[in-house]
Amino acid sequence: MNQSRRSTTRRAERLAALAWLAAGGILGGCAAHATAARAPAAAPVSTPQPGQTHARVEVLLPRAVVPGSTMDVGVKFTIEKDWHLYWNGQNDSGTPIVLELKMPAGFKAHDTLWPAPERLVEPGEILNHVYEREVILIVPVDVANDAKVGTAEIAVEARWLACKSACVPESGGAKASVSVSAVPFDQAALYVHAEVAKARAALPIGLAKEDPRVKTTIAGRQVTILIAGARDVTFMPGPECTQVKNLAERGTTQGERLVVDLEEGPKPIRISGIVRVTNSEGNRAYYHIDTHAGARPEGGQDRPASGR
Repeated sequence: MNQSRRSTTRRAERLAALAWLAAGGILGGCAAHATAARAPAAAPVSTPQPGQTHARVEVLLPRAVVPGSTMDVGVKFTIEKDWHLYWNGQNDSGTPIVLELKMPAGFKAHDTLWPAPERLVEPGEILNHVYEREVILIVPVDVANDAKVGTAEIAVEARWLACKSACVPESGGAKASVSVSAVPFDQAALYVHAEVAKARAALPIGLAKEDPRVKTTIAGRQVTILIAGARDVTFMPGPECTQVKNLAERGTTQGERLVVDLEEGPKPIRISGIVRVTNSEGNRAYYHIDTHAGARPEGGQDRPASGR
């Protein structure tokens, strides 16, 4: 099979998997729309084997919480070597992880926080943003003000597309318990899980209004991202970003200035997502940008791109 045919087949397989994920009614964002628009007619995907998946799910909780507080629920995916799962931003052919939480009455989940992914360009200029080996998604959860002292169970059901040379739609779940207690607030270690705290600290940095570290400007349907002193700059559009042209080729550059063109479409233009920066010493940093038609929203940058 030649390279072009392999690329077409891979796109088709992932479109079929997209239909499987979307059937759950909780898959959204422009990643799904982009896939449906670009891919050819679907071909069968690999059939999942009962009880066998290429990723394992765990729920990570703090040891204790108090009524009326907010806790971070970590959903950890341990991914088989050489396989990958998908971020919720713009992808050419992949479909993002979807989560459903089951919690006691009065507990409220906020939008999922997604770590920065890796950029994967496959044959045929297919660009996806993926997670390999391990990723922890974070769901902030408000604990009910009237939560009863005792044990609260948090269960997670997840659906994802695992890909290597072929793609397999998979699902799985896990649950864990947390102690609801009237412990003093100064016992801060009780309110975080060490792995989740580390994952939160590594989330892309949200920028204050007019932050000088990243300057984003829009002229017509062209976007310039400038990071003074950068060795290279990469843009990974989030789920609500205006579609970018030729992202596989134009989404990364050497130097401090990245220029991308936008697909034709309605206004207002929104440029949101993650900017990956490597400095002259080779150190990487990740930032969230969210710019509307050349001006940041009142009050500064939006929170991290999210979805469930």
